[in-house]
Amino acid sequence: MTALPAFEAAARSLSFTKAAQELCVTQAAISRQIASLERGFGAKLFIRSHRKLELTAEGQLLQHSTSIALDLIEKVTRELHVKQQKNLLTIAADTSMAYRWLLPRFENFHNSHPDIPVNIRACDHEEDCFQPDADVILLYGDGYWPGYDATLILEEEIYPVCHPEFYEQHSITSIEELSDFLLLDLQAGRWDWMSWEQWFLEMGMQFTTPLKTLSFNSYPLLIDGTLHKQGIGLGWGGLVDDLLEKGKLVRLFEKSLKTERGYYLLKPSRIRLTPQAKTLYDWVLKTAASQ
Repeated sequence: MTALPAFEAAARSLSFTKAAQELCVTQAAISRQIASLERGFGAKLFIRSHRKLELTAEGQLLQHSTSIALDLIEKVTRELHVKQQKNLLTIAADTSMAYRWLLPRFENFHNSHPDIPVNIRACDHEEDCFQPDADVILLYGDGYWPGYDATLILEEEIYPVCHPEFYEQHSITSIEELSDFLLLDLQAGRWDWMSWEQWFLEMGMQFTTPLKTLSFNSYPLLIDGTLHKQGIGLGWGGLVDDLLEKGKLVRLFEKSLKTERGYYLLKPSRIRLTPQAKTLYDWVLKTAASQ
């Protein structure tokens, strides 16, 4: 086991000298460790010449496996270190909520509570939010998650948005005219996230020709598309408020679609929050209520 890191460093750099410098040992020590491995395996791992070092086929095979194993050990070690950090809190949220609502506002929490370390976990899949170390969770849905208390913090309201210059360059006076433009659509892999086609149907409109759409698998990426004037996107109330307030996006119509779904703040039903987690939980509630 002592020889494997020496081998991996030498195989990666193809130099006993560089491996010795990296591991803070002598070049002779590296040579001894690798010679020990070669005796144990009964095979040469390096082709040694006067000016260069090359891996044999056996050496390449061992390097591949050793690199994967050492990377895994390093990853787990970092995770254990983070988990053991004193009073570390984890707030888990789906990617849209993490990027578009939580992150723009989180500086306020840090400034008010600099002594509370927080790990923000952005999750591509809902199940990733329910890791055991998650103290507070922010998710989109209908409020039903067995084993968790869910509090609605953002009601779902959806309306078209675009870049101010895009709006100035095109005369858009009615919702029906939206079908003439490129519509930035979200293909998030879940049935309950609103698409343009569903939005039009809910607004009482159907089109005989296919809509012109550009699809994204990430809502933050879709919003970046609107910021780059690529087309018109659907804005979710709460997720684009800061961009509307700063004038980076404009809302096209006052009319919007409201549903019975929304974003919820979750905590385990049978586990009492620690004082630090309760502080974070209350901050989310207060911040959402102030919008």
